Amino acid sequence: MPITSRIIPTLFLILQSSFCSLAWAQSTLIERIEQSQKSVVTVRTELTRVMPTTPPRMATFERTAAGIVIDPSGIIVANTHTIIHAPFIFVILRDGTKLPAQVLFASEDYDFSFLKIQPPYPLQSIKWADSSLVNIGDTIIAIGNSDFDNQSIMSGHVKSVIQNLSTSTNDFLELDLDLYHGDSGGPILDDQGQLLGMIMAKRESQPNSSIAIASNKIHQQYLQYKENMP
Repeated sequence: MPITSRIIPTLFLILQSSFCSLAWAQSTLIERIEQSQKSVVTVRTELTRVMPTTPPRMATFERTAAGIVIDPSGIIVANTHTIIHAPFIFVILRDGTKLPAQVLFASEDYDFSFLKIQPPYPLQSIKWADSSLVNIGDTIIAIGNSDFDNQSIMSGHVKSVIQNLSTSTNDFLELDLDLYHGDSGGPILDDQGQLLGMIMAKRESQPNSSIAIASNKIHQQYLQYKENMP
């Protein structure tokens, strides 16, 4: 038998195996992303004011962003700038259920807060990634929650890591993403579909540049909160 006739079938089997492995990896990642999507909720604040019109009338102002379920019992992490000073805070689940939320913890320095709702069923909580292992250039996935592109999935990369000088921990991640109003509080996932960070803000001065709070910062504070729960 000629050498080529033995090589070609073998090469075909190798290529076929590699293609199947790649397809399996992609389908697995898609499944993980879909699971993480189930942990994304909408956070809405409402403020009612009397408008100086003749006659005076009541007007309701709303602010909408995203939140991430971190405990099946109904603990949500969201941006502090979304809920601060808001008299009424609501969480809207994926099925449209709207529930009042109370603030358990709020950090203005790191712009994240824990909210508590009483869901009618256990919620799907996010899985945590270790943000101390992130490298510049790593591929990330963002789940958007803006009115413009609700529950969109975007892919990008880590541009830089912002560390705490006193502890040498990764506090914030800079990403090459151009986000929209309402995406604040949405999850940033690693290539395993796990929570690597939470969207905080868009850099208005730079195109395709956004900032996320590193997941370890949130996770460590959550574990500390659980230890001291009344």
